[in-house]
Amino acid sequence: MIVQDIGPLARASWFPTYLALMGLIALNIRKFLSACLKFWPLLILWGLTIASISGSIDPDMTQRRVIALSFTFMFGFYLAIRAPLLDTLKIVGWAWATICVLNLLIIFGVPQAGIHSELHHGAWRGYLIEKNHLGGEMARANLLFLALIFLDGRTEKGKRKNIWWIGLGLSWLLILGSTSKTALIATTLPYIGVLFYQIAIRTPVLGLIAFWAGISLTGIAFSILTFFPEAVVALIGKDLTFTGRTDIWAIVIELINQNPLSGFGYGAFWVTENGPVSYIVDRLQWEVPTAHNSWLEIGLDLGYPGLILIICVTLFALLKAGVLATGKHGPFLFLFVIQMVMFSLSESLLMLQNTHASALFFFYISYILVAKRVSPESETPQLSAPYWAQPPRTTRKR
Repeated sequence: MIVQDIGPLARASWFPTYLALMGLIALNIRKFLSACLKFWPLLILWGLTIASISGSIDPDMTQRRVIALSFTFMFGFYLAIRAPLLDTLKIVGWAWATICVLNLLIIFGVPQAGIHSELHHGAWRGYLIEKNHLGGEMARANLLFLALIFLDGRTEKGKRKNIWWIGLGLSWLLILGSTSKTALIATTLPYIGVLFYQIAIRTPVLGLIAFWAGISLTGIAFSILTFFPEAVVALIGKDLTFTGRTDIWAIVIELINQNPLSGFGYGAFWVTENGPVSYIVDRLQWEVPTAHNSWLEIGLDLGYPGLILIICVTLFALLKAGVLATGKHGPFLFLFVIQMVMFSLSESLLMLQNTHASALFFFYISYILVAKRVSPESETPQLSAPYWAQPPRTTRKR
């Protein structure tokens, strides 16, 4: 199935959101412009998507999608600079709680729409397209609620902590109902990371033990995956082709190598009928909708320059997030990005226009780029943003 464009009416529905975002940025224009100096790796990536219009196999489609992606970039930038991180996470948390409730209302109120009755019989999908989409969204929500339980609970004003516990429970319910094993793994592993972090911060000795235990477990897991790959993937209901994904990846890499410097234009590859996508369909004899891998998708769109750049940005963000974890930020920025990377290996969700996952990815990366380590002994407020992102302080006149 060739992925069709959403049409003019659906595109027009985003315009009010774009206008609201432009207004919010205008109100914080000084902070926004100051932060852009530190967002430069993402701005270069953004520039590559704009440059891809000229070499696109469908310039009109690429132009429209680049405009939409520009607002997704800006939304992530805005969330990173609007306020201290904890305040922004709370707002996102309330949004996720609302999404959880809406999905449950659809599932139990309109089961013929909210529950699969054909391909994945009995699996929950809520108001989303299919079960894996719901599972992925709820896995990201679950980690955010977990972060808020830890971080909001440390503040004197964390009086609404119960809502985060409720959100955590609802997200777990939706993950289990979706029956998505990928989402279950991506939800569970961050808990192990939090456990290691809680042990490591106790004393330097425990920190060293936790570090080496983590290295050892990673080595053991790699060895098991190397020597018993079929048994491992069978545990998550997959085979060694990951439900045909590896066949897609091999052909996608072949096509990337045909246009290594420019790609096929942002967002154009899968929607151009009689274009290179027909080669994949002919080879595999089924209508492939995406690359099912975010990194290969970016390679198709922007070639190796875009792919190498986003890999470098992500690795740098993980390294800096690890440094930030030694202060008051805790391990959650690191875990947010790690979870995104886990999903990106089997799904095309990074650098997509007008999507939750892509906006959150840009938000996390953007905040990490501008954040400074806050010492645990400092009196600076928990999860403080840089000085230009702090709300103005008022002084009492005597």
